[in-house]
Amino acid sequence: MTKISKVTKLEAIHTYFEGKKSVRGVAREYGIPQMYFRMMVAAYRVHGEMILFDPPKVTPEFRVKVAKWAISNDASYTEVAAKFGYLGVAQMMQWKEIYRQKGPNGLLSIIKGRKPNMAKKDQAKKRAKHSKKQLTPEQNRIEQLEAENLELRIKLEASKLLASMKQRTDKSQR
Repeated sequence: MTKISKVTKLEAIHTYFEGKKSVRGVAREYGIPQMYFRMMVAAYRVHGEMILFDPPKVTPEFRVKVAKWAISNDASYTEVAAKFGYLGVAQMMQWKEIYRQKGPNGLLSIIKGRKPNMAKKDQAKKRAKHSKKQLTPEQNRIEQLEAENLELRIKLEASKLLASMKQRTDKSQR
């Protein structure tokens, strides 16, 4: 769905309330999905113009209240929009599902925002790479040799382990 400006939404609502067109006609004219426009009209009727410019603040308690009320009243999204002035259908669907599965505590523990793309370990490696650039050539060479030394130790241990496993299998076959 493309983002629709608040001014356009307000114009659409005024056009609807002037009685010139139906919900369907106004929604089509302004490029607003019909269900979303119905929700806007319902919220506007109850909460007025400010619902478009100052929507409710989404807090964990608000999520619980909305989900609990929607489930207990078997309410449509339009009814929820009218009652609370909130228009986020996708979020309401998620909240109801979480509430059903985990109860109110599930909604209270939601963390806002996206998960980071890189794990913390990867971020630490990235920081370490950047810090290497500030080292002197001798320090870089020492670090390179230490890394190579560690790699060789690991390979030696692996070859010893492989040799001992091979020796065991040779003895067991006799």
